[in-house]
Amino acid sequence: MDYVTENNKILKDWLLSNLRYGEDDFADDGILYKGKPYSTEFGSCKDASGTENDLWEHAPLRILFITKDQNAGGEGAWDIRTETGRVRLEGNTIPLAFYRNLMYQLYGLVHTTDKQVCDYTFSNADAIHLYDTYPLARINVKKQAGSSSISNNKLRYYLQRDRELICKQISNLDADIMVCCGYSESVENTGNLLLNFLNENGYSFEPFSKNCWIYYDSIRNKVAINTYHLSARKSSEMIFTEMIADYHAFLRKNPQFLQKN
Repeated sequence: MDYVTENNKILKDWLLSNLRYGEDDFADDGILYKGKPYSTEFGSCKDASGTENDLWEHAPLRILFITKDQNAGGEGAWDIRTETGRVRLEGNTIPLAFYRNLMYQLYGLVHTTDKQVCDYTFSNADAIHLYDTYPLARINVKKQAGSSSISNNKLRYYLQRDRELICKQISNLDADIMVCCGYSESVENTGNLLLNFLNENGYSFEPFSKNCWIYYDSIRNKVAINTYHLSARKSSEMIFTEMIADYHAFLRKNPQFLQKN
């Protein structure tokens, strides 16, 4: 399966669609690059290595983070696949909460099984190393670059307008775990427009427990995680601990989820 080539075709169609709406500040995304690092005025980035497709295809768990839109801060969109989450690759500093939470949650999911639960005692260096080496995908459902926040109504508009393209991209990536970073108490049903979107477009995710972090589609044997925006003003440790504990409990009752991978 050539996930990368198909993703590029979807992005090309998406850009053409956006241009018809007068939107040209387009943020490409998909499977993150694992190639040579390079520096820009905004921070460190990575080129494609050419191994991304093979790494994704053979990943023990294919993990996809679904986020809302890119906070370009008026600087223009960039390709999410190049992100390292750091200003400089030297050292172990993760300056922004967004990337620190992404890296930590990834580490927790990868290192939790039905027999062991990952706690919050690992280091930035551990999280960075995994982020740099483990196959990971991240997509925004709104490809037009945005700012520091987006209203629920505006997000609903883009979810409806670009529904077919969003579905194609998610289906192509065929992730085992979809981390839906959009929980809000003001949203109906699951409280998460991104998770609601999945259930409205072919998936059948049901809450695993009353904690409502882990949702399971038993027909497709896929997990969705109902969590906050990665920059949410919440305790990172609390989010991590509750999410990973619920995931561990899920695996104990559903060990077949890991066995198929």
